[in-house]
Amino acid sequence: MLETLCRKLTLLFGLLTAAVLGAALAVTCRMAQNEARAASDLLYANTISSIEDTVTGSGLVRDSWLARLEAEGRLVITMEDNGLPLAFPGGWAPADDRAPRLAPARQQAAAAGLDPARMRRQRVDFSLSGVGGPYTGTALVLPHARADSAATVYIVRDLGPLMARQRAMAWRYAALWAAGAAVLGLLCRWMVGLALRPTAKALQQQREFIAAAGHELRSPLAVLKAGLQAAQAPETADRAPQFLRHAQAEVDRLARLTDDLLILAGGDAGGLRAALDVLPADTFLIELYDRYAPVARARGHTLALTLPEAPLPDLHADAGRLEQLLAALLNNAFAYAPAGTPVELRAETPAPGRLRLAVIDHGPGVPDADKARIFERFARGDRSRTDKTHFGLGLAVAAELAALHGAVLAVEDTPGGGATFTLTFLGKKARKNPKP
Repeated sequence: MLETLCRKLTLLFGLLTAAVLGAALAVTCRMAQNEARAASDLLYANTISSIEDTVTGSGLVRDSWLARLEAEGRLVITMEDNGLPLAFPGGWAPADDRAPRLAPARQQAAAAGLDPARMRRQRVDFSLSGVGGPYTGTALVLPHARADSAATVYIVRDLGPLMARQRAMAWRYAALWAAGAAVLGLLCRWMVGLALRPTAKALQQQREFIAAAGHELRSPLAVLKAGLQAAQAPETADRAPQFLRHAQAEVDRLARLTDDLLILAGGDAGGLRAALDVLPADTFLIELYDRYAPVARARGHTLALTLPEAPLPDLHADAGRLEQLLAALLNNAFAYAPAGTPVELRAETPAPGRLRLAVIDHGPGVPDADKARIFERFARGDRSRTDKTHFGLGLAVAAELAALHGAVLAVEDTPGGGATFTLTFLGKKARKNPKP
């Protein structure tokens, strides 16, 4: 599904960027073609002006000069003096012969109103078609200084080379667009893949989470079903109370697992809420200690509470959620630290207005390789443990609740051995602090 989405987004963005690139190149190509046409028109106009000035001025026309004008402008020029053509072989060889161009030029000029018999200045423009491409032309009657003499000039301009250059220009821009579209397609593919990478990771984590949750649910459900069946069987009816106690224990495990899963699901959906209020930190920690000191003794540990001499700053927290967070850290310490080792709940102020809580144990600690994943869901620090008392969700729930309070939850080694989990509160403004 994600790969299909990636292909569709790549196609969409590729088409959009290719369309924008094509529009930009089309405008640029058109401008370049117009500039080429304007330059050719300017050269043609300058050629006509030069011929007019030379013929009406000195009247001296050299073959070399006409040849240069013809070659530069790709023109065919012929001149007549009082109806007599001047001998001029031409300055270049057009694709078709010169004569087939000049005869229609005279006809078109006459049709446009040119009359060489009238000894006055005249100019007409006309168009022709022929081998090699379309042509335009200009016919001039230029009187000499003598009133009874005039020169007639026919100029035929071959537009084929200009149009060929414009077509070549269009093909170059089309090739540039094709290359640019291919590069943009690859770039869009890379950018879409980069943009969807967090989504892919989230989907993968969701699949893993669902698979792990299903695995964890399957075991207590199987035990619960087997126990209830055994309690109902006549041959084991005398042991029914024992089976029911086991079933009750599995129900309690399912309830704890469901609560943890709901917290994690609420965090993922952005629906996890906390009733934040001003909470006296000293009072809260003392009451928490009083509730969990018996739990620690029952599990073979001593729980110590260490508070600084100066009063602690108030917390902006949800008392129930914060107790659930610290309970997860304390239960983790009780579960993994060897019996008989102490567990410490410590509070300190690393900076004015800042509060840091720490749960310190002297157990096996957390290997460096596991520190990066210890807060992941269904992660266990000691993978050799086979008891089903814990689901590997406690620290993940603690991390979710820490983020809900805008706090940072981290783990470090305890001097001498063990693990120290620290919870640092950053204040009211740090509501969107990332999870560890």
